[in-house]
Amino acid sequence: MNAAELAAKFPNASPAFIRRNSATSQGRTDFQSGGRGPTAELERGSRDGAVGALQVQGRVGKRFRVRVTSFRRRLLDEDNLCEKYHVDLCRYAGALPSDQAGRAKIEVAQEKVGSKELEFTRIEIFAI
Repeated sequence: MNAAELAAKFPNASPAFIRRNSATSQGRTDFQSGGRGPTAELERGSRDGAVGALQVQGRVGKRFRVRVTSFRRRLLDEDNLCEKYHVDLCRYAGALPSDQAGRAKIEVAQEKVGSKELEFTRIEIFAI
């Protein structure tokens, strides 16, 4: 934003505010240096990054059953097992082409293990 746009948007702003927050001649905003020295080059935003939309090649014709089983010393409420998180990770990794309601049936279970045994989560994917 240039100085005129800032002044129009913030009519009660001080001249120092307008000067610090207006775009410099290179088209970048210099917030911290107050006009003294070069403006830092910002990194590009990652946007969706690792959780971006995954493109599946071709049409997904199969149906899948995904079973998420948590082996725990103390059992939880089933809605606290976060099965959606695990299914999304499988989809992002390419192990599951789609988690649409008509294409994937998600089952959630938990089993109690002994106090000395290891806690873990097992994810099984079956084509049906």
